[in-house]
Amino acid sequence: MSLMTKRKTRIDAKQVAEIIGCSRKTVLNGGAGTSELTRIRNGVKLVRFILEEVEALAEKQERLAKRRSNNGVGYQKSQPSSVTL
Repeated sequence: MSLMTKRKTRIDAKQVAEIIGCSRKTVLNGGAGTSELTRIRNGVKLVRFILEEVEALAEKQERLAKRRSNNGVGYQKSQPSSVTL
């Protein structure tokens, strides 16, 4: 039996952006919920993220979106405004 634990897969900001559905710059700035992800710095500019955390965030956002759409929150039909002249 090995004492080594399973190594976690690291991905870059571009791959995170593809999974989450936003831009790479948004990921690097911590937007779209990515501020809660663990950032692993490999040098001055290179940042990596843990794939398992990213997948969990994507699933969490998907569940939240489904819950909002089921409750009728979100896109609502706008009422035409009546104009009196």
